[in-house]
Amino acid sequence: MVNLIGTYECKADAKGRLVLSSALKKQLSPILQDGFVLKRSVFQPCLELYPMSEWNTLMKKVNKLNRFIKKNNDFIRRFTAGVKIIELDGSGRLLIPKDLQIFAGITKNVVLS
Repeated sequence: MVNLIGTYECKADAKGRLVLSSALKKQLSPILQDGFVLKRSVFQPCLELYPMSEWNTLMKKVNKLNRFIKKNNDFIRRFTAGVKIIELDGSGRLLIPKDLQIFAGITKNVVLS
């Protein structure tokens, strides 16, 4: 599990590309090559970024829930809504898909915490 230290203010360009600071990239360096999952938050209009390894561990737990119980099925549907696999591009930017930009109200300024 990666525990990030700090809060980072970034800017997204018109295409939704987010440049990560060097300090944040340094913390993420052991897992950058594995990719990430970007998803809608269940409870707030924000996004959550998971390293692929953490996402896989989390989904193993979620998949143990009985989908024939309505509250479990509702949770699973909301939890996995809008999930996207993303990687850093050659310039070290994360591309935030348009639908997730709209969900989180991202136009330019982004706070990572």
